[in-house]
Amino acid sequence: MPRRDAIRQPGSSGAHRGKSKSSAQASRATIEAQLAQCRTVLDQIGQGVCYFGGDRRLILSNRRYAQMYGLAPDSLRPGMSLEEIAAGRFAGGACPKVTQQEYLAWCDKVNIGPEPRVWTTELLDGRTIRVYHQPMPGGGWIATHEDVTQSVRTEGELRATQAFLREEHKARAESDEKIAYLANHDALTGLPNRPALAKRLAAAFERAAASAEKFAVLCFDLDYFQGVNEFFGQSIGDSLLRAVVARFQAVADGAFLARTGGDEFVLLSEGKQPSAAESMAGRLEDALVEDFVVEGQRMRVGLSGGIAVYPADGADEITLLGAADAALRRAKEEGRGSFRFFETAMDVRQRERETLQRELRSVIKEGELVLHYQPMAQIGGEVFGFEALVRWRHPTRGLLLPGEFIALAEESNLIGDLGEWVLREACREAVAWKRPLQVAVNISPLQLRDPVSLPDLVRSVLAETGLAPGRLCLEITESVVISDPTRVLSILRELKTLGLKIAMDDFGTGYSSLSALRSFPFDKIKIDREFVSTLVGDEHSTAVVRALIGLGHSLRIPVVAEGVETEEQLLFLMKEGCEEIQGYLIGHPAAMDQYAEIVA
Repeated sequence: MPRRDAIRQPGSSGAHRGKSKSSAQASRATIEAQLAQCRTVLDQIGQGVCYFGGDRRLILSNRRYAQMYGLAPDSLRPGMSLEEIAAGRFAGGACPKVTQQEYLAWCDKVNIGPEPRVWTTELLDGRTIRVYHQPMPGGGWIATHEDVTQSVRTEGELRATQAFLREEHKARAESDEKIAYLANHDALTGLPNRPALAKRLAAAFERAAASAEKFAVLCFDLDYFQGVNEFFGQSIGDSLLRAVVARFQAVADGAFLARTGGDEFVLLSEGKQPSAAESMAGRLEDALVEDFVVEGQRMRVGLSGGIAVYPADGADEITLLGAADAALRRAKEEGRGSFRFFETAMDVRQRERETLQRELRSVIKEGELVLHYQPMAQIGGEVFGFEALVRWRHPTRGLLLPGEFIALAEESNLIGDLGEWVLREACREAVAWKRPLQVAVNISPLQLRDPVSLPDLVRSVLAETGLAPGRLCLEITESVVISDPTRVLSILRELKTLGLKIAMDDFGTGYSSLSALRSFPFDKIKIDREFVSTLVGDEHSTAVVRALIGLGHSLRIPVVAEGVETEEQLLFLMKEGCEEIQGYLIGHPAAMDQYAEIVA
């Protein structure tokens, strides 16, 4: 597990890797999840509830509200104006005994006042509705609507139910409080959410500006948490998340801690900086040292984080959080499991990254992409094929490796064009080989989500280049199967009907390997180089590689070991029965003309 002394102060160098999802998408997903949670609560309330924004447009409502006024539940949608909803009520007769214009004018007067109000209205259809109106900051309001027709039939009945109504009013007030709470808290963990963080940050900036004091923000998330959800199920994942938060709160010493995404958190650190933030990061790391036991399952999670200090790293919310996020990406880039302080070099790197992203749009047209090939061999050393690896021949930066631009292509929605070029170029070049060797092409997870059908693309490229389908092998990582197993497995089965081969790359690094292998007949599995590189002298890696090879044998799936660099590694793999190898011991990635004798 990461140690407190793994934290680096400003001055270290390196690069960061962008997230596959943009912050805007993450924020949108968080808001949609919160709205869904609020709707679930609302639908359990016996009264009709509606929540309008300051622009008089609907934000939330429950099914009872629609039923009370004769409206189809599906007809009420967030964003509808008060006028549209009123029109539906007046059309069905579930409306006050005034004109629609008079009703809307009266609503405007009510909504101006800052104080809660209660009123009773008789509708055209003879029912009596009591409304509890609670103004909200910004001009919106929350209102609960209750049908009290029977209660007001006679004064005697009304007096008899006064005590009951008082209790109901208390319950409604508690419901309103619950709704207001959900608007600023995460329903799963109870932590403040992103809107609450924005308010707290605004107050922190104001206070720090007045006192000339520093404070820090720590952005952090859990390493490989997604795999827990996919392998053990969301229920266990949620339980684990609550257990993790409990430990964080125990060591946070009252500091403001917010959940801003699935496994993403932000903590505000006050006190003497940067030492206070460094100490806090260490306590958060220490909190995860012990394993978690959730529903009988023992598991461990790590932590990666970034730290930014006000005012040096940012004088506003966007800049400061952006700096902390850049430091978080740097921590992940360097292997996860630690916190990193923001440094100016990260900002420079971000600008360089944005420049590369703009330039990437034209590289395919400009002919700056090239393919290098790394040989794949039988365990005895005979080469049976090559893996195609894309390179960017940048006019000023030189030859760039995939790690420097593939993530940018995915973020820019260019991975489809880039992937198509790689597939077509690899097939075109393989056709020119005199020996019918295999050619392997990596497939990005996003290519399987592209609106353009990957099977149709492969079919077209094979027909265009004339490459025999049996010579092509598509390599996918198990994360592809994790993302959308039903759809992905359907696509893979369609690809198999074309006659090509499909390999699972980076096998053993995720949680879904076994389930994926049970669901789809892969032609081979490739053991990740992470295990092979530490094969000799590391008991853990030795045990993992031995187990993976044994699993391949039991499933009758050939196993390829990646990253083989030494004779000692080769001898171990040969002894364990590994069928195929790939790595520097066989050959480095290079232009095909360096392997002309092999393909001739």
